[in-house]
Amino acid sequence: MSQPPRRRQGVTVNLGRSEVTKLGVSRFSPHDAFHLIMSLTWTQFFAGAVTVYLLANLVFASVYSLGDHAINNATRFSDCFFFSVETMATVGYGSMSPGSVYGHCVATVEIITGMLTMAIITSLVFARFSKPTARILFSRVAVIAPYNGVPTLMLRVANQRQSYILEAAATLVLVRDEETADGHSLTRFHDLKLERSRSPMFALSWQIMHRIDESSPLHGVTTQDIRDGDMRLAVTLSGVDETFAAGITARHSYAHEDILFERRFVDIFSEGDHPRHLYVDLGRFHDHEAALAPDDEATA
Repeated sequence: MSQPPRRRQGVTVNLGRSEVTKLGVSRFSPHDAFHLIMSLTWTQFFAGAVTVYLLANLVFASVYSLGDHAINNATRFSDCFFFSVETMATVGYGSMSPGSVYGHCVATVEIITGMLTMAIITSLVFARFSKPTARILFSRVAVIAPYNGVPTLMLRVANQRQSYILEAAATLVLVRDEETADGHSLTRFHDLKLERSRSPMFALSWQIMHRIDESSPLHGVTTQDIRDGDMRLAVTLSGVDETFAAGITARHSYAHEDILFERRFVDIFSEGDHPRHLYVDLGRFHDHEAALAPDDEATA
C-alpha cells in the first residue's frame, strides 16, 4: 500500500483562496525576526512575550539551583524561580538574596538580560502601536454589468475610519493562465485600465470600474472562459493616512467564482434629515442585484 505524499516543507503564501508553497526556502531566518513579530496578531504577540519571559526565568532558576547555597533562604526550586522573577524585574522583597559569589554572578547576568529584554519588548510594543494600518472594506464579489452601454467590471471599497486617505490610488490586475505557442502554460498578469484610478480624498466609498471594450483583456470573455482560465483579480489600494501622515496599503483578490455577470451593486446611500446629511449603509455593502436597469453613477 503506497504512503500518502508527505507535505513538503517551504514558505506558503496565500493567494486569495489558493495557496502556493515556495520550495527551497527556509521558513525562518534570523533576519526576518522583526518582520515575523510585526506580522503577529496582538494575542500571538503577548502570548509569545509571556512564554519567552517564563522560559527565561525557568532557565535562570535552573542555573541558580545548580549552585551550592546560591540563594539565601531558598529551599526548593520554586524559590529559585520566584527569586529569578524578582531579580529580572529588579525588585527584591528582602527574604531572599544571593548567598555566594556564584549567586551574585548569575544575578548580575540576569539583571543585564532583563534590562535588555524589557527594552526590546517595549520597543516592539511601540512599533506595533505606531504602525499605521488601513481599515479598508472590499466587496466580497466583483460584478460585470452594462454601464453607459458598455460592459463594465465593477467592485467597490470603503474607508471604515473617520479620517481621510489622501491621494488614494487603486490598481487592478487580471491574473490568468495562458499557453504559449510552444505549449508552455504560464500565469500572465494584465493591468486593467480604470475609469478613475485616483481619489484625492478617500473618505466614504469608491466604486472601481474597468470598461470591457475592444482593448480590454476581458473583451468577449464569458463565465465559462473565466472558470476555464482560472481568471482572478487582484486589487491594491494605497494612500496617506491624514492622522498618521504615513503611507498605508490594502489588498484583496477575487477568485473566478467571485466574478459575477449581469449583476450590479445595490445603492448604499440615502438622505438624512436635511439635504446636507447623508447615510452610507455598509451593512448592505456586499449586496448585489440583477442588472435590469442602467447602473448607478460611481460614488466616491
